[in-house]
Amino acid sequence: MRQAGRVLVVNPSLLERQRIVSVLEAVGYEVVQAASLNEAAHLLTTAAPRSICAVLTELEFADGTVDDLIRQMRSDPAWVQTPVVVVAPAPPIPRLIELVATGVSTVVNKPFCSQVLLRRLHESLAEAREAGAGSESHGWSLSEYLQREFRRADLGGFPVTLLILRLSGSVPEHRVPGLIQSAARTLRESDQIVRIAPHLAAVVLPETGAAGGAAVGRRLEALLKVPFTTGVAVYPDDETEPDRLIRLARKRAEAAVSTV
Repeated sequence: MRQAGRVLVVNPSLLERQRIVSVLEAVGYEVVQAASLNEAAHLLTTAAPRSICAVLTELEFADGTVDDLIRQMRSDPAWVQTPVVVVAPAPPIPRLIELVATGVSTVVNKPFCSQVLLRRLHESLAEAREAGAGSESHGWSLSEYLQREFRRADLGGFPVTLLILRLSGSVPEHRVPGLIQSAARTLRESDQIVRIAPHLAAVVLPETGAAGGAAVGRRLEALLKVPFTTGVAVYPDDETEPDRLIRLARKRAEAAVSTV
């Protein structure tokens, strides 16, 4: 079965990268490559959130150890749950414990078997999906996530739209998670939706302006079939501070006429 998703392979050896890439591409993964930690860090800083589903990496690099990259990922709302698979000679037990504590998902010992590499990758992706499904907060606040996206927007010269979805109080609370999941399935891979209150959800739309935010609102109106309002605010046109952008979008959602 073909696999969906993009994987970042980080390895200083071109030959080793090519071998790993061939294994991943054979089952349908799209692969991006980095030869150094600095190159990998830049790719993760500029990539759209969730556009990379996993990272396969060596341990040692000329510009540092993989620990530096993992700390960056685990402190970044966009990659805090992204699996990191280390492909390297078997580390001693104390080092293995240290890697797991830092945030490594699993270690595949070299020389590796292709089937083992793919199985460990699939297991790590499944564990990440379960962890994400079990946590509405995803380990970050909306303000932190927006700040991260603002930095990326400044680098790329594009806007970021925040859409607040305010469900009517008549909607039973037990239905809200299912409605949010339905909404999530209509969004792009780079978009993010998170529940921030019992009847309130925030949709972050990178590389999207006001018109795109309005289009998403119309799509949700056709999909959800329950009373709700939406409020849209755009960085940097409307506000440049995350908390102010959130307040503005909430205010617009509260002032809007309910959609039935």
